[in-house]
Amino acid sequence: MEYVVIKDREDEPKEMSRLIMGTDHLVQADWTGKGEIEKTKREAIAVLDEALRLGINVFDTAPIYVGGVESIIGLWVASREQQIQSNDFYTTEKLNPDRKIYVLSKGGFPFDLFDSKKMAPGTHSEALKVALQTNKILSADAKPQADGSTLLHGVSAGTYASQLFGSKDQITGRVKEELDKTLRKFIHDEITIYLMHRDDADYIKFDEVSREQVPVQTIMNALSADELSSKYRMIGWSNWQTARVDRSIELAEQDSDLVKPAFNSPYFSLFEMSSRSIHAGGVQVTHEEMMDPDFQKGIMLMPYSPLGGFSILDKDAPSWEKARQHAKIKYLEGDPYWQNVYPAIFTDENQARYDRVASFTAKYKSENGTKYTLDQMINAYAIAHERTDFLVIGPTTIDQLELTVKSLELAEDLKPTDLHYLYYGD
Repeated sequence: MEYVVIKDREDEPKEMSRLIMGTDHLVQADWTGKGEIEKTKREAIAVLDEALRLGINVFDTAPIYVGGVESIIGLWVASREQQIQSNDFYTTEKLNPDRKIYVLSKGGFPFDLFDSKKMAPGTHSEALKVALQTNKILSADAKPQADGSTLLHGVSAGTYASQLFGSKDQITGRVKEELDKTLRKFIHDEITIYLMHRDDADYIKFDEVSREQVPVQTIMNALSADELSSKYRMIGWSNWQTARVDRSIELAEQDSDLVKPAFNSPYFSLFEMSSRSIHAGGVQVTHEEMMDPDFQKGIMLMPYSPLGGFSILDKDAPSWEKARQHAKIKYLEGDPYWQNVYPAIFTDENQARYDRVASFTAKYKSENGTKYTLDQMINAYAIAHERTDFLVIGPTTIDQLELTVKSLELAEDLKPTDLHYLYYGD
């Protein structure tokens, strides 16, 4: 395992693993496919233990992740506090030099109106209200309920209202409510890394509502309030556009009263998204950007790559066509997740990249006498870029996890010319 030293807002250094264990589908709940058996809590904990034994010490979770996994992470962290101090716990004693588990959680999620069927109390953008009325979701004469919320009707999947819209005080209050719920799941009243997961924006049926965004300054003022900043060691962004990320760095450098953002987590994969994102508000970075040492300079990049790893290519005899056919069936069935993923990922350009990485991997194995898999090569591609400080991974089994960790070794052997070829094909 490789580690990156980063100082928190109190200037204390932390050695964090380059691979970050994502847990979004670790407890799959109703995400299991036809004929698949849902993983048990014991199986999930076994994967977490193995990740820690292999040297991963940063665990990515969130209150919206399936199966209530954030609560499982909280209980697991508490149960391992003493165990992780022992050298015998790890595959080698040099792993996890800090002997800590660092928890990364998220807030700032837009309100899911499809799930709630109501608008939360507080202000919302006029553009969203007009769009909801146009789509006959919000009545023009709708009155607030006793709790201040407003009822909605016939809400479609992918309809969201921003939590980061409004005044500094409103944003602070909304994020604090989220953060307090997360903190109750952990024994220490603090999160190591807290990301705002999506920037300020509203959506109808997964399409963004056109309007001006709340200034970055307002959001940073809110996150720097004592009632929030005392509860996390580092703040950051997830799925924020580069101009907004750069602006946040600039503001923090100009004003020492603002918390300085430490991380940004965009989508990054050899399988690039089309004009359609895999989810509402998804923001990706490109091959050329991630090869530029000055890209988003001043912040650590921890891209996630859920479709560049163990989600569509880890079946027996994987093939692009099999994965595409499976996705198309889900798409035609109206599955909300695949309504986005199918058109976002299964493009002609990505099929060409798949063909290249398949032939490149076969050639590499033949020339070097290795057994690296296609998934390992795709993960290594992401890790090997100049600006990939960390990579969020998402294995759900111990076998997948062990293969993913070995991608670090492969990444060291990939040259810039290899990355260029895999992306461009020349």
